[in-house]
Amino acid sequence: MKYSQQFNNPVLQWSEAVFQSNVIRLAKSLGYMRIYHTKDSRGSEAGFPDLVMIHGRTKQVLFVELKSQGGRVSAAQELWLDDLRLGGQFAEVWRPSDWVSRRIEKVLRGGATSARA
Repeated sequence: MKYSQQFNNPVLQWSEAVFQSNVIRLAKSLGYMRIYHTKDSRGSEAGFPDLVMIHGRTKQVLFVELKSQGGRVSAAQELWLDDLRLGGQFAEVWRPSDWVSRRIEKVLRGGATSARA
């Protein structure tokens, strides 16, 4: 997809809530049977990723922080993601542009490793 087409894509305007529901729907359709999201994060430690997803057959575990296209990652969120990666876990930030580029689908299908924040 050309950059100009990607830039004008309405997916880039998704709110975090709409984005999250689409990610969860896709993950479930691809066999992720355990998907955890803290509904009320006031009792959770600051910065813990939005989603933890576990694939029943492949045993792939993903820790994902979801952000709207222009959303900022907090220092606490970056620290959690860094520490999870240091522990050998897949942990990264996803944005609607990752949906458009199909990176999210690739990761959910088991075809990518975490290498970015």
